[in-house]
Formats: sequence, structure tokens, C-alpha cells
Amino acid sequence: IYDNLDTIFIKCDEDDRYIWGIYFVPVHEAQRIHAVYSAMHFEKIFVPDQYDGTAKAAYTALEAQYKKTIADLDANKAARKAFFRKNASDIVSCKHTLSQFSRNFDIRKLAACTHGDNKGEAAVDYKPKEPFYILCGWMTEKDAKAFQNDISGDSRIFCLIDENEQEDAHKTPPTKLKNPKLFKPFEMYTKMYGLPAYGEMDPTWFIAITYSFIFGAMFGDAGQGLVLLIGGYLLYRFKHIDLAGIISCAGIFSTFFGFMFGSVFGFEDIIEPVWLRPMDAMMNVPFIGKLNTVFIIAIGFGMGIILLCMIFNIMNSLKAKDTEKVWFDTNSVAGLVFYGSAVIVIALFMTGHKLPGGIVLCIMFILPLLVMFLKEPLTNLVEKKPAAFEGGVGMFIVQGFFEMFEVLLSYFSNTLSFVRIGAYAVSHAAMMQVVLMLAGAENGSPNWVVIVLGNIFVCGLEGLIVGIQVLRLEYYEMFSRFYKGSGRKFEPFRSDAEAK
Repeated sequence: IYDNLDTIFIKCDEDDRYIWGIYFVPVHEAQRIHAVYSAMHFEKIFVPDQYDGTAKAAYTALEAQYKKTIADLDANKAARKAFFRKNASDIVSCKHTLSQFSRNFDIRKLAACTHGDNKGEAAVDYKPKEPFYILCGWMTEKDAKAFQNDISGDSRIFCLIDENEQEDAHKTPPTKLKNPKLFKPFEMYTKMYGLPAYGEMDPTWFIAITYSFIFGAMFGDAGQGLVLLIGGYLLYRFKHIDLAGIISCAGIFSTFFGFMFGSVFGFEDIIEPVWLRPMDAMMNVPFIGKLNTVFIIAIGFGMGIILLCMIFNIMNSLKAKDTEKVWFDTNSVAGLVFYGSAVIVIALFMTGHKLPGGIVLCIMFILPLLVMFLKEPLTNLVEKKPAAFEGGVGMFIVQGFFEMFEVLLSYFSNTLSFVRIGAYAVSHAAMMQVVLMLAGAENGSPNWVVIVLGNIFVCGLEGLIVGIQVLRLEYYEMFSRFYKGSGRKFEPFRSDAEAK
């Protein structure tokens, strides 16, 4: 074991999980060496007092008794069945007790153990006192309070709760998602990106609302939306498939936008649109001319989403006490002022209103860009750190220039990405027109087989494509602005079902 320990260990048996053995120690060294073996996770096996003689004699007697019992059971199967029927309740009770002991043993293996203090006792009379086990772990606040109430009347159990929320790399709490049942299926998308770190905003509710809304706008059909709603709900209800629950929620908004667009299984002459028809609605845009209305609305919606994500980033950064991410980053206060100013100016220009003066525009645009350009030295200044330009001032300016160019390009490209919402709304209507044309609906006697098969094809193919495109918008245009997903999963020692 160790060169300076007076002990001999003899291995008796071994498998892939355990090693059985026996060790010998001098009496005056027993306490110290017992502690060493305990530290190596050896568990003592206490031989019951009912066995006499040598170990070999006890083993031989037990083996003979075991063989006799097996032979008696094999000789009389009817008696064996009667025995099990008679003692069924005791057997089940024993199984439950053994399972409980097994769980307790598994917990004990994770605990630090002390055998108490034996000072003042004669060495020859050494007997280890009752072990004291120490467990450290994470519990939800609700479970921790319930546990404290459960042990309040037991003087042998102590529970200390560390509520210090200061940052500590060795004490980073795990994450346990907690969302309403309606949003539960969308936790799948959150986990695919990464669990939120402790203290970071859980974006499940956000992705649940935005994903369902955007999917509905891109796949607006009242008939097909109802199919997605009902089919997804039935699969989620009986098969518990998270993706089916997501499809069901998306089907609600598909049905809603189907009524807004006046589309039922591709037919646009059954109901009048509450809002507009994607393929027909046009509007005049300055310097561009006529453009589809849903494209303009999609870009405006995307601008609002980007601004909201910037606000989320500021909130998360405030919790993390990250100065740069709060004030000087692309998605910080500086980025919010710059992009928000751009949104306001574009809105004023398109509606024909007068633009702000040159000085105001300079403050709205140039000042935030300058702050983002100098984010590193400004952060060091606020945090009272020495200003350092890696590679020199010249390299810092060149690098900052290209970073600003990339920032402006990303603002523009991220905004244009939301055009796909309008594009797929128009695409869906166009595909259904092709299906109706192939079915001969214009002649007044459509081929219903073609219509049914066409609806199934469009619903399956375009539904899959739209689902992927919406998820792309969520991850690249939204999550990347405010969400890190660097948390680790809270894994309980046993599930609620096992606890019951």
C-alpha cells in the first residue's frame, strides 16, 4: 500500500467492479491504517457472530446447506410454487428493502467517511465507532428546503446550505430547466444548442413563441395547419415525442396565418383573407419601387427581434457582471443605440417623415461605432486595468477597422436573413397553386386524388424545409446575440419515479 505503513493486504477475489481481500495490521496502528483503506474506498465486511471455527469450515457448511436447499426445491416444484405464493408479500417486502439498502450503499460510496474519535481508549480494545458520512451535492431550492424540514427532528443529521452566489470555478451550479408544459417540447431545441449556464436566461419560452410564430407565417394554411396541430398533438400525447409537440404548437400559428392569408388546403376562394394574400399584396418602397408587402413586414419583424435579442444580451451580461458585453460590444448598449438608430431612420424615411439633423445622426451612428471600436481600452478603463494594445497601436487600429466593417456587414446580412419569412410565405402559396393547376381546379372539376397527394407532398416537404429554416433563424440570428449555452445538466442521483 505505502512503504511507511505496517500492513499486509492479501487479495482473495476480483471482478470487473470489486476486489475482495483481507488485511492485517498491528493493533497500535489500526486506527490510522483503517483510515487509509477507507480513503481508498474499501468497505468492511463484518462476519456475523453465528459462524464458528475457521473460514473454510464455515464456507463448507454454508455450501452444503445451499446445495441441499437447491436439491429440495428441484425435487418438489409444487412445494416451491406453494412456498412463493405463501410468502409473496414477504418476498416483495424483502426486495423493496434490499433495493433501498442498495441505493443507500450507492450513496455511501460517494460520501467522505470518518470513524469518530477513539482517544482515551485502550488500543487492545479498539472498536471503530459508528461511521459519520459527509455528502456534498446540488439540490434545487425547493428540494433543499423540503429536506431540511424532513431532518429537523433527527439530531444525527446536519444539513448546511451554501447560498454564496459569488463566482467560483469549482462551485458552478448545474442547470435544471423548468418550463410550463406548453413549452416543454421546445427544451429539445435549447439542449441542442446548449443548456443555459447558472444565472443565464433560459431561452426556451422565447424559442417556443418565436419558432411557432415564424413557422406559421412561413407556412400559412388553415387546412394544413389543422393537420399539423391535430397530428402533432396525438403523437405527443400518446408517444411523447418532443418534435411532435413542437409541430403541434407550430400548427396553431399555421392555422392562424391560414385565416389571415385566406388559404385552406391551397384553395384561396373558400374564405376571404382577414389580412392579405402573400402573392398579391404589393407596396411602393422609395428608390426601389414596388415590392411584396410580406417582404417589408418580414424585415421589420426581424429588426424588432434583433433589438429584443440585444436587450436580452444586456440583461444576461449584467447578471454575469461583464462590462464589455453590457456597454461596448456589438450587441451591448452601444450596438443597441446604433442599430436602433438605423431602424428609426429607415422607418422615418419609408414613411416620408423628415430625418433628424446631421449632428443628431452623427451622435446616433458615429458615437456608438467609435465606442465599439474602442471596446477593449474602454473596458480596461472601467475595470481599472492597465490599457494594453497587443501588437501595438497601429495593429489595434487596423484590426479594429476590419472588425467594424464585419460588424456593419453582419448587421445588414442578419437583417436581410429575415426576408426568408416572406419568401416562404409566397413560396407556399405558389406551390399550392401549382398543385391546384395540376389537379385541374381551374376547370371546376378538380382531381381530388391529385389534390390530396399534392397537399401531403407540400405539407411534408415544405414543412420540413420551413422547420429547418426557422431553426436556422433561431440559432444564428437570435441565440448568437445573447445566449452562450455553456451550462451543464443537473443529473439527480435518482429520478422522481425511483424516489416514489
